[in-house]
Parts: sequence; structure tokens; C-alpha cells
Amino acid sequence: MPIVSVIIPVLNRDKIIIDTLEKLKKQNYRPLEIIIVDDASNDNTVKEINSFIERNSDKGFAVSLYLNKINKGACFCRNYGLTKSSGKYIQFLDSDDFLNENKIELQVKFLESNNSSLVISDYEYLKDNKVVKKCKNDGNLFKRISFGWSIYTSSPLIKSSLIKNRLKWNEKILFLQDKDFLFKVLMLSGSYTYIPGYTSYYIQHDNYQISDLYNIKKPQFFTMIFSRLSFLIFYFFQIKYKCIFYTLLGICEIFFQFIFYYLKKVIIFFFGEKIFYIIKKCLNR
Repeated sequence: MPIVSVIIPVLNRDKIIIDTLEKLKKQNYRPLEIIIVDDASNDNTVKEINSFIERNSDKGFAVSLYLNKINKGACFCRNYGLTKSSGKYIQFLDSDDFLNENKIELQVKFLESNNSSLVISDYEYLKDNKVVKKCKNDGNLFKRISFGWSIYTSSPLIKSSLIKNRLKWNEKILFLQDKDFLFKVLMLSGSYTYIPGYTSYYIQHDNYQISDLYNIKKPQFFTMIFSRLSFLIFYFFQIKYKCIFYTLLGICEIFFQFIFYYLKKVIIFFFGEKIFYIIKKCLNR
């Protein structure tokens, strides 16, 4: 069976990283190559991971740890992990989330049998071991992500040749980086296989979420617009016509977010928050 590389960025996760790795070890699929990139943690994260590696030396579950000397962000960690990967398929995973134990096995089978480069399943939000939200990646995902839908970081399994040395996580984007990256992955692929079923889990907890660990003062509308526009220009003659259309649609969607964001600020500044929500309620009727 082909190697699957699981790439995990981590920062100050000494209380939960072992639980994440123990759950990952329960995956039915082998061989797995676990690539952890620590983003200059200042707690006991590295110590905990090294202890786990010592206790879990297995050729079918090989864990490698790489250390950043200074904080460089989750996107840098994922990009660096991708350069170190040797798997035929890539699974991205945040350090506080986990996967259904059949997830990788199921998706590899579909990729191998359909000669596809991208497979996507559904995901759930969990808090205190209870499902608080279910998210289905069904329907026309090209259209849905163009209007702002999030596929979610760990729901896809991606063929390495689709992204390695071709696409990078945008290191200038500090929030919702997965929406930007997976938007490009889908457009570059031009097609995907959808497998119904909740196989990825986003954990809501009292610790910092990964997006909380990197400071951001304001929405990065123009950074995201430029990111998608640069992608479109670079791959214009390589992607399908429909993907050109949906990329343009996605750029327009961010621009309208920008307009709404500052329009909201203006209304609240001059008329107050109460008036804004009255207007919003009337428009939603």
C-alpha cells in the first residue's frame, strides 16, 4: 500500500498533542508517515512528542519531529512538512483535531480505484465529546467554496503530485488559511471524489484554537484577493474553464465581504449596533 504522509503543525500543545497522536495511531491504514513541525513551542510540547516517539517506534507508523528556532506560523510549518514528505498522498491535520479511524483507509481506496487526485468527506464540530455542528461537503463544491464555504483542513486526502512543488500554503494569511489553500487545491485539481460520511472532527475546547495562536488585527481581504488572483494568473492556461470562472467568483466573494465589513462599521459608528441588526434582520426576510 502507498505511504500516506500526515503533516501536523504544532505550537504549545503539551496538554493535548499526545491525545492527538494516540488517536492518529488508531488509524486502520498503514504505512503512515507522521511529520510534526513544532513552531518554537515554549512549553513541554517537544518533550512530550519525543517521549511519544520513543514509545512508538514502528515502521508502519513513523513519526518525525522538526523544530523551528523561531515562530514562523502554521502555514510555514505545513509547507516545510510537505517538503519533507515522501508519501503518495497527503493528509493535513491540526494538532488539536482528529480523524475517524477508517478515514485514511477509506479515502486511499477511492483514490487508488478511481485514479483521482483529490477525495473529500464530511466533518463535525465536537465539544466535550458531543457533536455541536455537522458539515457536509456535498453538492457542487466548486460553487460552494466560491461563496465562502470551508471544506476544512483535514477532510480531504490529496495526491502529493497535485500540490508538491506546485502549491504552497500562503504564509501571509494568518486566519482561515485552509479556505485559501483548499480553494486552490480544488481549482487546480479540476475534479474530486466525494465520499459521504463524517470522517474528520474539529475540536472546540477551552485551550487556544490554532487560529488563536497567531495574532491578527483585522481581516486580510486584500491579501486573500491577491493570493487567489496570483494563483489564477499563474495557472490560467493549466486549469479548466469552469475553474477559471469559479476562481473569479471566489475573488468577487471576498471583495463583497470587504464591502460588507466596512459598511457594517460605518452603520454602527453613525447609527449604533442596534440599528445595524434591525437593517440586517430586514434584509434577511
